[in-house]
Parts: sequence; structure tokens; C-alpha cells
Amino acid sequence: MKPQTGPTPFLVVLALGCLLLASCGYYNPNVLPEQRDLPPARLYAPMWQNATNEMGLESRAHGAVSDWLLQSGRIVLVADEEDAEYILTGRISSIRYPGFSYDITTTARSLNAVLTSSVSLSERESGRIIWQNPSLRLEETYNLDASVSQTDANQREALRLLVDSLAEQVYLRVLRSLTTVHKYR
Repeated sequence: MKPQTGPTPFLVVLALGCLLLASCGYYNPNVLPEQRDLPPARLYAPMWQNATNEMGLESRAHGAVSDWLLQSGRIVLVADEEDAEYILTGRISSIRYPGFSYDITTTARSLNAVLTSSVSLSERESGRIIWQNPSLRLEETYNLDASVSQTDANQREALRLLVDSLAEQVYLRVLRSLTTVHKYR
């Protein structure tokens, strides 16, 4: 068998694939090209309200949303409402743990953690609502265990995942809304 002197077919296909991806016009949908040079929006995000009996949930939601918002170069979080262009408010309306799957004796084997919240983004000066979702609902399944402490740990992890999902969704929606607002100014 003689040694191959040219590029292998795999390398040719890989090079063509890279060329196609590089020329396909991909851009980050959260930062439109004409929006990259705009100054960052100043956003005030007060502590979330908590209408549940889950202690500290408002603090975890507020922290997670703030962490996501701080990742963006398009948003600057400000400490004083008077310094803000926009206000982001949130309220956790409920957290429930309904049964999800049952065994043949109708004993629950896993539960859903269901978090419902409302979120609103408004202009500070005019009070005009830019985006709101009065019933943002998220679900996460967790397993029940023979050990109560393990079930509690599973429930806490489900709640942590719910809060992070909530924060990510709020972040993406706020970023899109602010980009749209600035696009039509």
C-alpha cells in the first residue's frame, strides 16, 4: 500500500464544513450588529417579592437574575433607582410540589417542583412597560427517596435548577426587549 500524499477526504470535508459555517452569516441573536456600539442600558433590579412560604427564595431569585444580567455588556446594574433608565421587578407567586409518577400502590416516586412568577421590565421615567410576563411557569422533576434527607436534597437541587432557569429566561427576554427598544428609537 502506497502512502497518501494529498489531504485525506475527511480533512477536505472538515475544511469545507468550516468554510460553510464561517460564511453562513451567523451572528449572536442577543446582540444585533447595529446594537453593539450602543451604550449599555442602566437597569435597576430591586429585591424580588416572595409570596411563598419558601424562606429566602426571593433572595436566590434576585441573586441569580443579577448574576445573569451582569454577564451582558449591554446592561449595567445600578444600585439607585434614580440612576436607572429601566426597572426590572419580579415576584415569586407560588412554589408547588405535585406528584408526578406513582408506583402500583399509588405511592409517589417523583414530584414536580412548579415555580410560578411574574416579571416586568419598564422605563423608569415614563413607567411604560417594555416587557412583562405575569405568569412565568417553570417545572423541574425530582425523585423521592427512602431517606428523607436525600429527598430534601433532591428537592433543594430541583429548586436551584428552577431558579437558574428562571434567571436565564428573564435575562434573555430583558436583553431582547432592550435591543428592540433601542432599535426603534
